[in-house]
Amino acid sequence: MRAQPADIEAAGFEVRAGSASSATDRSLDGVRVLVTGAASGIGLAVAIRCLSEGAAVVLLDQNGSGLKNAIQGLGPAERARTRGVQADVSDVDDVRAAVAEAAAPSGRLGALVNAAGVGGYTGDVGQTTVADWTRTLAVNLSGTFHVCREALPHLRANGGGRIVTVSSQYGLVGGVGSPAYQAAKAGVIGLTRAMAVDHAAEGILVNCVCPGPIDTPMLRAATVRGDLARREANRTAGRVLLGGPGRAEDVAGVIAFLLGPHAGFMTGSVISCDGGWTAA
Repeated sequence: MRAQPADIEAAGFEVRAGSASSATDRSLDGVRVLVTGAASGIGLAVAIRCLSEGAAVVLLDQNGSGLKNAIQGLGPAERARTRGVQADVSDVDDVRAAVAEAAAPSGRLGALVNAAGVGGYTGDVGQTTVADWTRTLAVNLSGTFHVCREALPHLRANGGGRIVTVSSQYGLVGGVGSPAYQAAKAGVIGLTRAMAVDHAAEGILVNCVCPGPIDTPMLRAATVRGDLARREANRTAGRVLLGGPGRAEDVAGVIAFLLGPHAGFMTGSVISCDGGWTAA
């Protein structure tokens, strides 16, 4: 599937009073940010937060109709700084075309946020099918690699920039019935650290955020395997010390900080945003 620009003509969006994006500065003015997985969930929240801080944002997602709907939710001022590109991050050719489209016409990007991902319970190693294993790693780990690889020349052309990857609390600890997801998310942390070492001298700062339970379509879909979901919920009851699940906007705020000027001495960091889940 070749990358295709999404239709961006639509009606307005109003930022909710009291939301994380209602009290921000303009610290990303003039920065072009590419956000993957941006049709919903954390990716969409990141895109909205970056727009509120003055960035120009390219939303990338495999779900073309979801992209269109997401952009339709933006007001006219935000739409003027928004582009949508449809692509599957697990497809190398798709990613190459999509990132080139995102960087055009200047050939530069200032920041990349890798929020595209798939999840769900697949059973233990013996129960996880080869197809489930392959698809989960292809999107969550290889997809992050593909997008970072294609974005690097454009970040270099920009004179440096920021990359934020999105892992999970399950990249840090184990859980019931999701070995493919956990392996992929742990791999994202390792990839983040490797890129931080390789590209610090180029002024490309690479950090990772590990969300805990966040109220997103992916979290809700994970309950399809009800028996495994119940086992994990029982095993981890009470771990979200701040109550939960969290909001996508909570994670977006952390990511926006990492993209902004106040995180200029951070690279290779792995930050939990999980309401205390991994502390319990």
